[in-house]
Amino acid sequence: MRSNVQILLFCILSFVILSSSAFALSINIDPSNISVTLKPGETKDGDILVQNFGDGKIKVKAYTEDWIFATDGSKVFMKPGSSVYSCSSWIKLDPEQFELASKEDKKVKYTITSPGNASGGHVSVIFFESVIDQYEGIAVAGRIGTIVYQNTEGDVKESGDIKGFSVLTSEEGKPIVMQISFENNGNSYLSAKPSVKIMDGGKTVAELQAMNINTLPGDTKASTITIDKPLTEGSYKAQLELSFGDKTFKSQSDFTIRKSPQK
Repeated sequence: MRSNVQILLFCILSFVILSSSAFALSINIDPSNISVTLKPGETKDGDILVQNFGDGKIKVKAYTEDWIFATDGSKVFMKPGSSVYSCSSWIKLDPEQFELASKEDKKVKYTITSPGNASGGHVSVIFFESVIDQYEGIAVAGRIGTIVYQNTEGDVKESGDIKGFSVLTSEEGKPIVMQISFENNGNSYLSAKPSVKIMDGGKTVAELQAMNINTLPGDTKASTITIDKPLTEGSYKAQLELSFGDKTFKSQSDFTIRKSPQK
């Protein structure tokens, strides 16, 4: 992997960088992700709103890159064409470069054209990189992206398997820690929803709807789930349901909580 590959988090829409001069660069985009279904050879377009919330004029460059998931679930960005599931070259942007005055916004048009031999699902990211010219000798820059998910109409196979489910907790009075291993063996992006119940005999003593497990085709993702409810000594069952689309998979793990060692 290239040393300059960046791992970015998309938990917020606004991206702010501060220089030592305390000059703020703040850019916002809407939407933060795009999902589109295309027939082979079909074209669709739309707009992304880019807003300059900063105090000065900025130059903005729009371009696409590929991405994959890192082992920790974050996104790793790469040059277009690096991934077999890339649709970066299918995307055209207008304009690709522009300026925004303070508090100004602009709509950037994206056009996605699926090739005639397209199949399955593909992904990309549309980055908006903003730069303020030298400010007191310091160049201030940053970028934020809209994630693109593309599916080919009539040729998407959503398929996955639970490869492993186990309970790591073994001591009385401690939180319940479980680990799931999920494999995406389909041909498109999958976001699987896990839910867990802890059973004591026929009684539910704890349950949790956990964060989604996000994968690209071919990915096997390990996810740890913690329920902050300590259990007393005894035997239990953990029941897992993992759902995506109209499919639900189930797994079960028997485990024993042993008595805490005497102090």
